[in-house]
Amino acid sequence: MNKYFKILCVLTVMASFLSACTSQSVHAQPAMADTTATAIYDVLLGKSLGDQDVADFIANNNCSTVEQFQLCRSAGMVLMMDANQKVESVILYPGKDDGFAAYQGPLPYDLRFTDTMEMVEEKLGHSVKIDVPLANWVLGLPDESITPDHMHYVAVYKRLNMTIVYNTPSGSDKGASIQSMLVTK
Repeated sequence: MNKYFKILCVLTVMASFLSACTSQSVHAQPAMADTTATAIYDVLLGKSLGDQDVADFIANNNCSTVEQFQLCRSAGMVLMMDANQKVESVILYPGKDDGFAAYQGPLPYDLRFTDTMEMVEEKLGHSVKIDVPLANWVLGLPDESITPDHMHYVAVYKRLNMTIVYNTPSGSDKGASIQSMLVTK
């Protein structure tokens, strides 16, 4: 639980930080073509900064370093590095704000950035197969949730290694849209 709380805190800080740092003009570049079923974040997760795939991605997307983050605005992504300089998590953006282009690759579990909270819960409730269900786990609903500020609702799906930040402070606002998505390995 401590790991997920840390991630939630980082997401909140990142959202505030990115909002404050978006005065620069950003020109969206075409995202990498999705020629395979593998999403680029899956290729990057768990690899070190020195790995050729990571180094190429950072160079090709003009990523900038801010502490343990690689801000890849043109790709609609933020790479979060662990203490060993490995990609621990990736934040994906729909390109609505914060100076990020829209992430163009596939999202986990056939989700789309245009999905509402209701649609996300419906998809995760019917299309995700888990071999060993967790205690007190309800299909489609998050394992944990938090409202870190008065603007966002954060749904944590531990069993799916995914966190979704919505543009609402309420978990009952089923029409809310996705503001960002964090995926981990």
